[in-house]
Amino acid sequence: MKAQLTTVKTPADFEKAKKDIAETVRDCYQQLKRREWDSMSDLAFNVVLGEDIEHYTKTTPQHVKAAKILRENGADLKAGDLISFVKISREPHVKPVELATRNEVDVDKYIAYLQSTFDQVLDALGLDFEEIIGLTKLERFL
Repeated sequence: MKAQLTTVKTPADFEKAKKDIAETVRDCYQQLKRREWDSMSDLAFNVVLGEDIEHYTKTTPQHVKAAKILRENGADLKAGDLISFVKISREPHVKPVELATRNEVDVDKYIAYLQSTFDQVLDALGLDFEEIIGLTKLERFL
């Protein structure tokens, strides 16, 4: 998106940039809906283990849940290791990237992240996420 806005010099350039940004958002949305991302790592959250897994006793953050799954599958993990995971639809709602499949991914969660990521920029440009992805005003209320 940055590249589209940095080239704006005229009102016509601005309108073209808005159109390009809307197309980028629509393309990302469609890729998610059709489960057509290039690699599971494109969807990964990457978080470093702040301490050894055993030290997480009061709460279990998502990256620690993924680390426990990795450990159950033979991985030797310690504080400082990078954990890459994706959001999935069923419990525990996360899975290490290397063990997850395309069909397990919680697409609706990623669409919500897409929307929250773009909302402020789109709003500033006078664009609406739901209109861009093709939702009608009636569908928004259902």
